[in-house]
Amino acid sequence: MTERREAIRKFIEAKGEVSIGELASHFAAWSEMTLRRDLAVLEQEHLILLTRGGARTIPSRYGLHEDIYSEREQRNDRAKQLIASKAVALVEPDTGIFIDSGTTAMAFARLVPDYHLAVITAAPNIALEIAMRKVKPSVIMLGGTLSRMEIAVSDPEVEKTLENLNIDTAFLAASGYDDRGGFTVGSQLGALLKRAVVKRARKVVMMLDSSKVGTLLPFTFARKEDVDILVGDGELPENLVKSYPKVL
Repeated sequence: MTERREAIRKFIEAKGEVSIGELASHFAAWSEMTLRRDLAVLEQEHLILLTRGGARTIPSRYGLHEDIYSEREQRNDRAKQLIASKAVALVEPDTGIFIDSGTTAMAFARLVPDYHLAVITAAPNIALEIAMRKVKPSVIMLGGTLSRMEIAVSDPEVEKTLENLNIDTAFLAASGYDDRGGFTVGSQLGALLKRAVVKRARKVVMMLDSSKVGTLLPFTFARKEDVDILVGDGELPENLVKSYPKVL
């Protein structure tokens, strides 16, 4: 029984979030009732969190860094796709938008309509996604030193770079959210860039999946009052949802 529960826990940890269906498919030798009982025990032992129809990992209360991009890309894919599909409805033609770095932002970039847009980004993979798969948007790639962990460039002089760029809507993503700490990331230069974007943008859209709630990373780049629209995965805590004028 212990080995079975440990196998379930490791599977959830590797995926980030799973449904009962995924568990039943992966562990075909065990009944759904057995899996549900094991999930209940694992939650009681504070090893996982139950969700509607599945389970997810417990976010660390405080992290010193973020996992590498390739590892994050495989987690919570369903939540990222849902968030991206909601956020992309906010893209308006003939505007300037900023697209953040990260796996949620990449899911968003893949869905961006082929509008006449000025797309500003610090993420080379997102710049290429837009430039190679769309015809109408122009792409403005910010410069700096490339972080392999984040697949994004950063520059201490980013505020000077952005002061002559106009951003109608910034589509940002956070690595963690905490009521006291606000929206956080693990990189100081990454936070500097995001803060500068928040200042320049006329509208800030924050894309946040529920697995990030309760996680606090070292650098805060925005707080509730900085965000105009919060886009979630349908699992955000009710008290957080109620504190925003607009939530998708």
